[in-house]
Amino acid sequence: MSEFMKKQSVGAYFNVIAAILGIVGIIAACVCSSMTVTYALGNLGIIIVQGVLGIVLACAAVVLPNIFGNHDICSTIAVCVSIAMFTAAFGQVLSERILLIAGLFSYDSVNTVGWQVFYVTVVSIAAFIIGALLMIIGAFTRSVKER
Repeated sequence: MSEFMKKQSVGAYFNVIAAILGIVGIIAACVCSSMTVTYALGNLGIIIVQGVLGIVLACAAVVLPNIFGNHDICSTIAVCVSIAMFTAAFGQVLSERILLIAGLFSYDSVNTVGWQVFYVTVVSIAAFIIGALLMIIGAFTRSVKER
């Protein structure tokens, strides 16, 4: 295990942080969906599946360069699909909450439960977007140190 960690470079760490942010995004989506029955996410299952696929592929993007080398086709595909899954999960959360957000910022600004749901939703959205951005940054860096 220590030999594996010694071989990792900056790109691998970006991918690991992106996977952790994917976990945070899934947990925040589950929390905002279960706060009240009124604001439950209708597509929570899809969000969880997309988040888990993004996490698994981000972890694959850490492991595959150790086998095939930096910037191989398998890890490149894993990174691209992981970015797509995190972005799709972000889109699913946003599309479910767009009417809540519009209502809170226009006519229903005293809805305290709505604001609580909104704040947790923002955490979920931010985690998925930042995870996707870190995957993009990690795609342009080396994942394994070259000797």
